[in-house]
Amino acid sequence: MKSITKEDIYKILYAAIDELNTMQEEDEQLEKKPGTVLFSRPGYTEKGVLDSMGIVNLLISVDEVLDNDQRTVDINFDVNHILEDKEKILQNIETLVNHIYALSQK
Repeated sequence: MKSITKEDIYKILYAAIDELNTMQEEDEQLEKKPGTVLFSRPGYTEKGVLDSMGIVNLLISVDEVLDNDQRTVDINFDVNHILEDKEKILQNIETLVNHIYALSQK
């Protein structure tokens, strides 16, 4: 497997966000920057724009983009695991990138 950088993963994730944004209302579009909140956590003031269905759609888009990229086709991107640990993995775009990057190193 070719080595992949976090920069590559950001590009992959941003491609998935572009795909997701075509399905979202204008006020539910995700900004493509590392600190963009994905999942609203209880007790935090920053709210994510995605509802549960939006989160699932984003993860499915990410999974498809990973599967279609030679560098990431072997990554075990487990949507169910991510949803179980969403408060940690889906805090923002950066935490999701870090998770995917960690998977790519296994």
